[in-house]
Amino acid sequence: MIQTNFAGAVRRVATALTLGLLATPAFAEFPDKPITVLVGFGAGGGTDTLARLIAKEAEATLGQPIVIENIPGGGGVVAATKLMSAKPDGYTIGMAVTSTFSYAPLASATVKYDADTFDYLTSAAALQNAVVVGKDSPFNSWSDVAAAGKAGEKLSFGSSSPAVNLVMTYVSAQDGYDMKIVPTKGGAEIMKDVMGGHMDMGWSAGVHQRFGEDVKVLVAAGKDRLEASPDVPTFHELGYDVGDETYFLFFVPKGIPDDIFQALYDAFSQGAKNAEVVTMVEGTMGFPSRVLTPDELKQNVAESTAIYERLIAAAAAN
Repeated sequence: MIQTNFAGAVRRVATALTLGLLATPAFAEFPDKPITVLVGFGAGGGTDTLARLIAKEAEATLGQPIVIENIPGGGGVVAATKLMSAKPDGYTIGMAVTSTFSYAPLASATVKYDADTFDYLTSAAALQNAVVVGKDSPFNSWSDVAAAGKAGEKLSFGSSSPAVNLVMTYVSAQDGYDMKIVPTKGGAEIMKDVMGGHMDMGWSAGVHQRFGEDVKVLVAAGKDRLEASPDVPTFHELGYDVGDETYFLFFVPKGIPDDIFQALYDAFSQGAKNAEVVTMVEGTMGFPSRVLTPDELKQNVAESTAIYERLIAAAAAN
């Protein structure tokens, strides 16, 4: 009787253990809590707008809220610096632009990261960098500007970033004149000044497209011609060895597990390709939709870095 009771007890314990093991929850699948995107620019701008559009679509794929946290400063440097200390678990990612990783680390010793500090997830759109003037400007091409500079005319140029300063100083130096670079708070201020005749010309990352015939595009400042101004040549076509392709991109800390990285890539790249997002990007914002793979983005940052290394070296030699 004692043996029978003992055997029964053993069976009950074994059964309980088996049920307990079966009831033990598996590791939670990613994600099981909200994801934060650190956007390196202020609320309401192009980068912020894209981040929110794509996050809305990615939420549906991942099944968790995506929180946008704007951390402006240094052309994305402040947000990238903060992301350096984030756990590589996929719950904190960033959004900035190519020059955040290609130019900024080269330009300042205070920047604590370099192009290889992060992994690059996917992109949303290509910037449409250009030099523009107001519709009443006497300049109708970059050749007109170069001729005026060589003739000794004092030319003013509205710039929104140190990277732009570097490019334009290099370009004017190639033709043997100095251009007065005027710092501004952004593209909107530049458009106001060039259209009002307060400065000769200025840089636009694409905002000029909102103003139609009130501005003239003199030259494309990227790798390729502008989609909205296909007849306008690039600096490179005119003989100036400048011009990189700049993207709005998502980036992550190094060391994220492959399956989580893939889940993030799938969600954000699919979000960027969503028809509503593409319509907003191309129709309303005027940027071409460009959704790159991680390897393509890594190559883009490397190519841009090489260009800025050369420009910085040239500036130091002068």
